[in-house]
Amino acid sequence: MEFEGFIDFVDVGAMSTAPYLDAWIPVERELERVRGVLPDIVRGVRISVSIDTFRPQVAECALKVGASIVNDVTGGKLYPEMCHVVAEYDASVILMAREREARRGLDPVRGVADAVRESVEHFERCGVDPRRIAVDPGIGFPILPLGDKPYVVRGEFRHGDELWPWWRWDLYIIANLGKLGELGKPIVVGVSRKSFLRRVTGLNNPEEVLPASLATEAIAVLNGAHVIRTHNPKESWQAIRVAEKLRPLLH
Repeated sequence: MEFEGFIDFVDVGAMSTAPYLDAWIPVERELERVRGVLPDIVRGVRISVSIDTFRPQVAECALKVGASIVNDVTGGKLYPEMCHVVAEYDASVILMAREREARRGLDPVRGVADAVRESVEHFERCGVDPRRIAVDPGIGFPILPLGDKPYVVRGEFRHGDELWPWWRWDLYIIANLGKLGELGKPIVVGVSRKSFLRRVTGLNNPEEVLPASLATEAIAVLNGAHVIRTHNPKESWQAIRVAEKLRPLLH
């Protein structure tokens, strides 16, 4: 891989989880895609491989062929049995904060912390090594869907609170990321090319918001992020490196 010197793991997904896209596919199709490419990816890189899925069958398939991290954007809440798969394979897991229902009037960071704490406690009770759990505040993701079925969310208030337009919610979480340190887990943040950046900049093409992505990634690191999930590893590495050097000087 061209940028292995800049990255610690590669995240592979067979189904887009972008909440504003109609990208849902049945589990059989997701498994087919994973089986078709993941073995070659595992053999072709010298770094860890993460599988981006919320379905236990897909996670187990990926772990069997050499993936070592599960990135579950539902925090294990659509399929609670995901914790057993992670525990059985002694894998690492990234748990995204997903609220089950709107909690109007609540500070967004408190809502995120409560949501992800629920997931962490569930996985730890299942026997997952606490040292193998990281958390993701879920930038760009709305309330949890009711089930594993097509789910497209658009509109201004995707978290169900009229006080918080979706793009302002995302900005607020990034600005207050340090408060999630109370969870005692590494914080994974993905903002690369996210739609809130396009909303703030007034740009329409995801490719145009690279500068905004880099700026926000650096701010996230300054505010406590430990891992950045990005589409632009070489450019992001530079921004992250500067932020890492600055962070201890600010506290």
